[in-house]
Amino acid sequence: MKKFLSIPFIVALIGFSLTACDKIEPPYKETGGSQPTDDTRKVLLEDYTGHTCVNCPTGARLGHQIVDLYDGQVIMLGVHAGFFAEPKPAPFDNDYRTEAGTAWDNFFGISAAGNPMGMVNRQSSQGVYNVASAKWATAVSLAAEQKAALTLDINTSWNNDSRSLKIDLESKMLQSLNQKLMVIACIVEDSIVSAQRNNDPGIGIQGTIPDYVHRHVLRGSINGNWGEELAAAGTAVNGASFSKSYSITSLNSAYKAEHVTVLAMVYDAETYEVLQVEEKHIK
Repeated sequence: MKKFLSIPFIVALIGFSLTACDKIEPPYKETGGSQPTDDTRKVLLEDYTGHTCVNCPTGARLGHQIVDLYDGQVIMLGVHAGFFAEPKPAPFDNDYRTEAGTAWDNFFGISAAGNPMGMVNRQSSQGVYNVASAKWATAVSLAAEQKAALTLDINTSWNNDSRSLKIDLESKMLQSLNQKLMVIACIVEDSIVSAQRNNDPGIGIQGTIPDYVHRHVLRGSINGNWGEELAAAGTAVNGASFSKSYSITSLNSAYKAEHVTVLAMVYDAETYEVLQVEEKHIK
């Protein structure tokens, strides 16, 4: 059963969790509904983070709580970018930065506003895209109620021996849009274990957690930092279908295939707002 929450209530709950606990507890408003369907507008929650950011584990925890509450409608992406993501002496010598993540961070001005910080469907308010973690719940709640303009499906074919990956994206318009639509396809890896700074005793050791589990980590874009055109202006009419296909001949051997997903997002080329997002495990 999908959980629908009033905005004030979820904000209060998550605000409380910032200082008091590491889990949102019932009761919460439940008015019925079903699992997301093909025409559900899913929500992209981007968490801009870094392994030397002491407040970022708390932000990540809040993001995971939101994801859990929405039963598959919210997809989280951890983007390591900015000062706190820069490699430092061991145990912080890992580099999870990506060309795409850095480009997005610089363009939208996310980590420059302080961490933990993020975006929700890359929606802007008076030209400002960044959303502080304490406000993620409100932004997600509003975005989750918006209607989908299109569907987005991901099909993958994985060869474990060659580590080759084939990706097919299929999209169908549910309403007519006049603007040009772009699509970005990304590789994401979950459950990467390495050191993380932390100041929240509810999460783990204060100081440095040596075996912190980094979730939903952006590993890179498949089709460029800003993707490519999916539909030219004027062609995205109700009922129209669009497709894209990509191939990776050999996925990075350091990535654990059982934790790798393909994340795809379709966005408005003018406003950058994400209109639909989907994610699928490669195996």
